[in-house]
Amino acid sequence: MSENLSLLQEALAALTHYFVGDDTLGASLHRVAELAMTALPQSEHVGITLLVNGKPKTAVFTDPEVPEMDQAQYRTGDGPCLDAFRTGERRQIKSTLERGRWQAFRDAAAEHGVRSTVSIPLIATERSLGALNLYATSVDAYSDDDLTTASTFAAQAAFVLANAQAYWDARDLSENLQQAMVSRATIEQAKGIIIASSGSTPEQAMKLLIEQSQHENVKLRDLAAQIVANAVRER
Repeated sequence: MSENLSLLQEALAALTHYFVGDDTLGASLHRVAELAMTALPQSEHVGITLLVNGKPKTAVFTDPEVPEMDQAQYRTGDGPCLDAFRTGERRQIKSTLERGRWQAFRDAAAEHGVRSTVSIPLIATERSLGALNLYATSVDAYSDDDLTTASTFAAQAAFVLANAQAYWDARDLSENLQQAMVSRATIEQAKGIIIASSGSTPEQAMKLLIEQSQHENVKLRDLAAQIVANAVRER
């Protein structure tokens, strides 16, 4: 078994057995970046480009120099990881010391000691989720076999990313719905207290709550909670 294949299998095995619910989304992505360095040890740095608030950003990185380099891409809108993200195709720079495509990024990478890079799209369910970016300090650090290894790893990593996003989206939705139910119940309790104390109708009680909320610049659910708490203390 070749060393490359052994390292890849080790990284893939770790990805396969990794349960995204054990960590936050950020921690899950950092684990992916770390395992990429296991699969391709000539990579001194790894970054993951994702859309953050509708804009591409180096959301995960193994070294603070990575987002500094990548900023040249985001500033100009032109670079290998952006191309990989947009086109769904792998992009490689064999030497940042040579002039060529994505020159602003080449210059920034060279200034940080990076001599070659590879960007692989993260594609799951036929959708590009981002790009996995590998950075090496030696020229032409990635052979054809390494590129195959990188693409195989990225394919598995994309599913981990998709699963992590789905898990946390669902969890956030569940928590928001639960919070909404709690808030609604508290508001109904506050309305009941107002009805009992003033003889208001449910509609009038709700109107009074809204007017007081606006007058005091307090969220409706917080005002309702105050009313309920005060009523409990007065018993």
